[in-house]
Amino acid sequence: MLDNSISSTPVTSRRARRAARHGDALALLLLGALGPAVGCSDDELPLETPVETSAQELISIPTIPDEALQKTLAPIRALEVPGRVYMKSVEETFSGSGTFSQVVHVYQPDATGETIRFELAAKTSAGQADTSHRFESVKVTSRPGESDQTEQTQPNSSGQRVYDVSGSRRGWYRFEFTYVAPNAGRTLSFRAYDASGSSLKIVWVDPPSAAVQVRARVAVDSSASPVFLKGGAYRNTDPSQFAYADNVRVNGNLLYRRGFDQGRYNFPLGQLNAAEHTLEFSLAASGYNPAKFWFGVSEKSFAPASAKTSWDRVQFLYHGAMRTGDYDAWSEGVAFAQGATVANGVRPPPVRRGTTFSVAVEDSSLNGTQNATLRIISDATGAEVSWAKSLPAEVDYRGGIFTNGAFSSRNREHWRITVPSDAPVGRYYARAFAPSGARIGQDVVFYVIHNPYPLVASGAISKAELETYGYDEDEDGVNLNGGYGSDQDNIRDHFTVLYEWSPPYDVQRKLTAAFRRTTDESKFSFLDHAVAAAQGTASEFETMRRLYRLVTQRYRYSQATNQGDVSSIFLSDGLDPAESLQYAKPNSQLSWEDGVMGAQCYDYAPVLAAIARSAGVLSRVVSSNGNLGGWGNHFFTEAYIPTVPHHGGKTQNSGSAPNSDTDPWYVFDATNPDASGNTPYQYLWERYSEGIGPRAQYGKATFVLSGYKPLGTTTNTVTWDPLGPTDDIGADDVLSLQAAYESGPDFWLTQSGVTGFLGRGEKDVYRISKATTGARAVSVRAVPGGGNTLQPVLCVGPYVDPNGPPAVSEPGSAPRWDVSVPARCADRATTYPLPEGESYVVVFHDHGQPDDAYPNPDDRIKLGDSVQYVLELQY
Repeated sequence: MLDNSISSTPVTSRRARRAARHGDALALLLLGALGPAVGCSDDELPLETPVETSAQELISIPTIPDEALQKTLAPIRALEVPGRVYMKSVEETFSGSGTFSQVVHVYQPDATGETIRFELAAKTSAGQADTSHRFESVKVTSRPGESDQTEQTQPNSSGQRVYDVSGSRRGWYRFEFTYVAPNAGRTLSFRAYDASGSSLKIVWVDPPSAAVQVRARVAVDSSASPVFLKGGAYRNTDPSQFAYADNVRVNGNLLYRRGFDQGRYNFPLGQLNAAEHTLEFSLAASGYNPAKFWFGVSEKSFAPASAKTSWDRVQFLYHGAMRTGDYDAWSEGVAFAQGATVANGVRPPPVRRGTTFSVAVEDSSLNGTQNATLRIISDATGAEVSWAKSLPAEVDYRGGIFTNGAFSSRNREHWRITVPSDAPVGRYYARAFAPSGARIGQDVVFYVIHNPYPLVASGAISKAELETYGYDEDEDGVNLNGGYGSDQDNIRDHFTVLYEWSPPYDVQRKLTAAFRRTTDESKFSFLDHAVAAAQGTASEFETMRRLYRLVTQRYRYSQATNQGDVSSIFLSDGLDPAESLQYAKPNSQLSWEDGVMGAQCYDYAPVLAAIARSAGVLSRVVSSNGNLGGWGNHFFTEAYIPTVPHHGGKTQNSGSAPNSDTDPWYVFDATNPDASGNTPYQYLWERYSEGIGPRAQYGKATFVLSGYKPLGTTTNTVTWDPLGPTDDIGADDVLSLQAAYESGPDFWLTQSGVTGFLGRGEKDVYRISKATTGARAVSVRAVPGGGNTLQPVLCVGPYVDPNGPPAVSEPGSAPRWDVSVPARCADRATTYPLPEGESYVVVFHDHGQPDDAYPNPDDRIKLGDSVQYVLELQY
């Protein structure tokens, strides 16, 4: 493997300090509380269990395993001992002049210590060496990246030069130099050979970042073999930019036109006979500063099993403007693992709403005068969707491939299909027909996911926010000898993080597996489950309601698992996407056998963040040092919802105009407020996890239900290093969200028709003035079609000024104000009278159980449910 591998960094255990702080946090909440409002990690314990015992149950996060990192952050290419297919020489003809860097990796199979030679030449079209062309900064590295690596600096030269390296060793050599080309049209050639003149095997070539025509001599030793041209062409993933390989020819026969760009490419050349063959292709980009190319030839494709030796007759291709190249469907350079159904081993390619993707259709009947018919079918409805399609003339061509050593012509069309920006999320199928009406190949299932990139274009979010909380195309992560590009993302989109307690924080980072599999390759991925659960949703909000329910159904509140790789606790027992489709919707319930034991807020929050990112929704984990959700310390998920308002319906904030959620960061708290069922309902009133709501609304519930204000609400910055230090992380190292939760605007109820969404454990809080409105009462009802499994009801309590003096303020304790609604009222109802003055109206779901009853952990039918309600004023 090359020397840019990424290793994990251990997380230091601080169990002793954590135990003490957990006790402190609990003590703050127990002051004057009606019952045990405890940290979200210990509710399963009997009520009389000492704090010290519960704190000891918290376990430190294990080191994220190297295997998981390797699968998530897969190396682009590896230095594997070459087999019977390799390059013997490479020629590159440049259309421009300049100074270019070049790197070549070759293999020396002998351990005899013989002299090996590296030959460079720059020649005119007539074959004459041009001495005005120079080779500078020439360096030869033996066994690069290994412990016994050695480097030799070679002299500068011009025109043509053979560099001798004596005393060679078995293994890899990296030959690198700077090519100074004062004029265009010259051909740079390279080959390497041993003392007897036998060619060394060239495996990887990093050509200069310039427009270049490549000609390589490819050897197939011993017997016929499948042969693949593979590599990468990168620019910067802007939709107007491109970088690709084109006009791939073998022995003068055209095989492929431009297939895919801004990522890996993978061209099966076919079954070539044992002989020398001439491979030609071009590399081009919309700009070359920066740009990155590399290529190699061998008998192995990027596909793990190297089983497919040609494209499918209906083949998905990758274009950079699709901006999904970091998903594992494209890790082979092309969607080799595509299929007609979502089954183990199939990697349906994801495409984003509002982008255009490419499908190659291959059939002998496509002769240039007659074209295929391509249909896109919705899996949700079974009907064809009317998306725009086009067939550019330059990709309607007669290509070929070598079959059983002989050239076999192909007719190909590269169709371009545009996904509408409002297309429902979910599964779709591409289906092709010949001019005769006969089917071409099989259906190909693909996924449509959300597209956060327009948010960056509009200025709603920054590129850094997208790359930290959503998705990064990793345009700076392809150069094996150093990063290039402008974003330097440090793989933040692959991780979330928990900041526990107060500064300096205990730090627990989580590997999300949002875009790649990190467990058994035969299992489904977060993407498979995310798309199944979100099937048919048309907004980020509706998608999040589905994902939130799935995660809530998936886990039982129990001992914390604290897995470093959160995919292992979601995908561990082989959950099928068909189950995710079912259990993301109300009136369904995962059985005990299908659920995963051992989950707490430590797990609910990063899992929901991970699966949301898979679906294309920006998400992050929020850490609270106290009170939020009614827990002693707590973790939950924030998702970016661009289409606000969903709650309140107005934009002003005053006693005469109701405020809405103009803040697009929404709380989705999947943690079960009933916990393990060991706490009676009378002590669960001030818990409101398993909620959906704006940040200010979610934070207000803390004050109204318990008299406390939120403490220490944080998330990670856009500059954090997920593999960096975890010790001494202070307040300056995190992003504080305290103001959004503690001091966010009131939600004034001033007129009828104010709507909101309510989770099963949630308590929404509105402020109302009887004198201003003139209303005698307020009522609530569920909105038809907004969910009907929860029935919202109301309690009303007196207004408490959060800016006034606290009722309790003691040194070393959190200040506490008078509690407005300390328990669910005995006369709760769908219509509730308003007292004089100002009041708080609390909207909640009444579980219908007596206060001294214990939750039934087997009754899970409503877990994750949510309902849309509307508030009306009665006069």
